[in-house]
This record gives sequence, structure tokens and C-alpha cells, in this order.
Amino acid sequence: MKILLLGLATTLFISGCATKNAFSKLNMGTEQEVAVENTRCAKLITEDSVGGIFSAVYLNNIYKDMDQKTQNFYISTYIKKSDIDLDIKLNGKKPLTITKLPSLNKYSHLLSTSNEWTKNYEVIFMKTKSSNINLSIDSGQFSSGLLKYSKDLQ
Repeated sequence: MKILLLGLATTLFISGCATKNAFSKLNMGTEQEVAVENTRCAKLITEDSVGGIFSAVYLNNIYKDMDQKTQNFYISTYIKKSDIDLDIKLNGKKPLTITKLPSLNKYSHLLSTSNEWTKNYEVIFMKTKSSNINLSIDSGQFSSGLLKYSKDLQ
């Protein structure tokens, strides 16, 4: 019984000093870890069907040297009907620019999936004063609801 308790105490003591986290087994860099924390994924839906999916990465919390007068997102979408136009808004306001990007681009490494079926965009908005920001994507027929982010206060 003493040996069992001593073995259990030793195991708890050694494992309690471990410095690993959830990302340590995934071979991710610091940039990718921060990207995971700043990525939101959602479906574009109606009441009874799914029209597509998308992932949105808030880039300002990842790249601290970005223009701090704007809020930048990397958005990757897959939509069943490819001819649908998207209406992307941040806190109800339209973006300054939407730039279509190729499937392999300077931000594609931030998401775990990248393929030729997705459409990728860099979307830039004017900076909002609020520390909470809400991104929404709508196509007229399909809607994402609100994706909520907290921006790092600087």
C-alpha cells in the first residue's frame, strides 16, 4: 500500500510540473496558435438548409504591425452555389475593401484547410471603437449570424 501511494504521489508530482499545453502535440508555431484563438467558423444557413461554410480569422490580433486604423480579416468560404455575392459586415458596417486571394496566399497557413474549392478574401474595415466586434456574412438567401471577436486593446 505504501509503494502504491508513493508511486501515485511521484506520478502526480512529475506530471504536475509539465509545461505542455493543448498545442504542444500539434507542432504549431506561435502564430498558428494565436490564429486558432482568433478564428471563427460558421455555416451559411436558412431555416432548413445549409448553403455553405466559412472561416474568418481576425488578423489584427495575430499581426501586431498591421495598420491599426483598420480591422483586417482573412475569410475563406465554400458556397454550394458559386455565383452568390456575399455581404460582409463588421458591427453592421460595410468593408473598405475586399480583395480576392488565391487558394495559396500569405494567410492560408493560418487555417488548417486550404483547397481549390474555397474562395479566399482579405477584408478590411475601418477600426471600431468597441472592444467587441461582430462579423456577419449574408448572401440574401443565406446568413451566418454574428461571429463575435474581442480585439486586443493596445
